[in-house]
Amino acid sequence: MFKFITKKLTKKFTRVPLFTIYLNFVKFKLEGKQNSCVASIHPRLREDKHIEKTLKGLIDYVRDNYDMDEIV
Repeated sequence: MFKFITKKLTKKFTRVPLFTIYLNFVKFKLEGKQNSCVASIHPRLREDKHIEKTLKGLIDYVRDNYDMDEIV
């Protein structure tokens, strides 16, 4: 299943998504920034604590410094 999805998301394997970040805007408005973003990381990079820490920092930075109403 993962290979099928990977083939559909990549253009003949010339572009591979290493990570994606999604904001659940409804949850952000109702409950605040806690758990309002979901980050998906490539399986080879998932165990790297530095990448995890950096993505969490990036998510927090964007939520704190940008108006989500303007972005969405």
